[in-house]
Parts: sequence; C-alpha cells; structure tokens
Amino acid sequence: MSFALLSMISLTCADFVAPQTAAASNTIAVAMVQEETSQQQSTQPQQDAAESSQREEAAGLPLEDDLVFEEEDDDTVAENLISYIENLDTLNGDFTQIAPSGAISSGKFYLRRPGFLRFEYNPPTPLLIVANGGLVYVRDQDLETTDSYPVGKTPLKFLLSREIDRDDAKIVSVDRGVDNVAVTFSSTNEETEGELTLIASAPEFDLRRWIVRDAQNGITVVTLDNVKVGERLDRELFRAPDAGGRFLDR
Repeated sequence: MSFALLSMISLTCADFVAPQTAAASNTIAVAMVQEETSQQQSTQPQQDAAESSQREEAAGLPLEDDLVFEEEDDDTVAENLISYIENLDTLNGDFTQIAPSGAISSGKFYLRRPGFLRFEYNPPTPLLIVANGGLVYVRDQDLETTDSYPVGKTPLKFLLSREIDRDDAKIVSVDRGVDNVAVTFSSTNEETEGELTLIASAPEFDLRRWIVRDAQNGITVVTLDNVKVGERLDRELFRAPDAGGRFLDR
C-alpha cells in the first residue's frame, strides 16, 4: 500500500466506486492518468517539461501568458502558500476524488489544523478516513475493519503539521495560471513517498485542489467545493474509529 496514495485519500477506493460514464470524468483526470508513452525515448529535460505541463493541466492552469505572480520568484510564491496553509485553522466542505484508475468518488471533508482530518465518502464507497494523533485511520464500513498509518510518512504531513518543515519540504515546481497557482512538494525524508501538489487561487491563496503522485507514478486528484473557512468543528468529528485492524508502518 502506497503511503502517497493514502495521503491523498485514495487507497483502494477504486474497488468500492460504482462505474461512472465517460462524460462524468473531467479532462483533468484524463490528462493525469494517461501514461507518458514516449518516456523511455525522452531526455531528462523533456521529461521534466512534460511533467510540469502535466501538473499544470491537472491543476487547471492554462499554458499561456499573462500569468499570476510573474514578477515573484518560485521560492517567494511557495513561501506565501506555505504561510497561508500554516495560518489555516479549519476548512470544511465537499470533495470529489479521482483515483489513478479514473474512478470517481465524493463526500464531505473536515480539516482542523494542526493534526486533524476527516473524509466521509458518499455511498457506495464504504470508507471513512480520520487523521488524529499522528495516525491516519482507514475504516471500511462494509468489512468492519480499521487500519492505521503514520501521518509522518505521508505527504499529508504537509497539510497537518503546525509548521511545515522548510528543510523537509523540497519545492519540486511552481506553476502559474491566470487566477491560480500550483506548488509541488516532495520530502527530503526517504521514508516519505510521492509528491504533493497544492493548488490555490491567486492572489488569495485559497486552497482549491490537491494532487498526489505516488511512488508508482499514479495520480490522485482531490478537488474541493463549497469550502468554508474558520468554522468551528466539533472534536468528535475526529474521534479515531475502532483501531483493531492492522498498523501499517512500511
């Protein structure tokens, strides 16, 4: 099980999602799950350019001129986004998730920083995911099992930490759009797999979407809608489910 996939709340949810029509899948997901067929023939600079374009397309960033923050360097843009995340107290709203397989699921999310996160999936997906006390709990309501994972070994830590460790958060890329910006992070810690891309509006830096690329190059996209900032969230939302399942530390 990939921790990067877990951190984007994907896991094996493709196994639980009802079939969707092709029309239901937006072009963002299609672009992100397509394989790079010319990867072996490409040079490294070509690969880097292709991956940057792929991230931009997934983030909804138009590949054109007249982009935001053109006069600011990448480090400044990334630091502004990090500061926004660090100053967040609570977020809640709806989410739509597109798994690496292209399967689509949706539900409600609740984020309380630092340290707490809850994803409630709509039927037929039987998953409940709660982050609390340094662990992520994954509850399968159908199987009545709960597995747990260390938050610190997933890119999810960049969302849940009180302060983002600048020495750990390596900036992979900063991609600018007309009204939004995408910053991609990886961890300098070898135990943390994958990359996390945070997409925010510009110039406000309101969080709109995140994307994870796992160690197997699978892409998961989570889009946020009807987001409310700063609402009081009951601590009971983040109560850990029955944790009688496996503890996965690998």
